[in-house]
Amino acid sequence: MGTSSLAALAGMGLFAMLVMLVVYILVGALILSVSFRLVVGFMPSYLRALAAVVLAWIATFVVSLVLRMILPASAGGLLSLAALFLVGAAVVNYLLLAADGSQIGYGKACVVQLVYMVIGFVLALLIGFIVMSMFGAALLGH
Repeated sequence: MGTSSLAALAGMGLFAMLVMLVVYILVGALILSVSFRLVVGFMPSYLRALAAVVLAWIATFVVSLVLRMILPASAGGLLSLAALFLVGAAVVNYLLLAADGSQIGYGKACVVQLVYMVIGFVLALLIGFIVMSMFGAALLGH
C-alpha cells in the first residue's frame, strides 16, 4: 500500500508548520532579548527569553481562547491583542530578571513588551514584503 499524494502533501504542510513554529520561537526569543537590552540595559539569558516566549505564547493562547468564547468575534480579536500585551508583560516581569536578580517592574516590562511587539510587527511587514515581491516576480516571469 502506497501513500496517497494528498497524505504526502498534508505531511509536508504539517512539517512546514512545525518548522515555522520553531523559527518563530527562536527568532522571538532573540527579539525579546534585544528589546530587553534596549529598555533595561542588560541582556538576559537566551534560554530565559526562550522560556518567556513559550510561556507567554501558551498563556496568551489560553486567555484569548477564553475571551473569544465569551465575547463576540469583533471584540474578541481586539481584546486578544490587549491580552497579548498584558500577559506578555507579566511573563517578562516574572521570568526576565534585572542584572541584580530582582524583577524589573511591570512598567518596564510593558515597555519591553511594546518594543518587542513593534520590532516583531516591522519584521513581519518586511518578510511579507519580501515574500510578496518574490511571488509577484514569479507570476510576472521576471
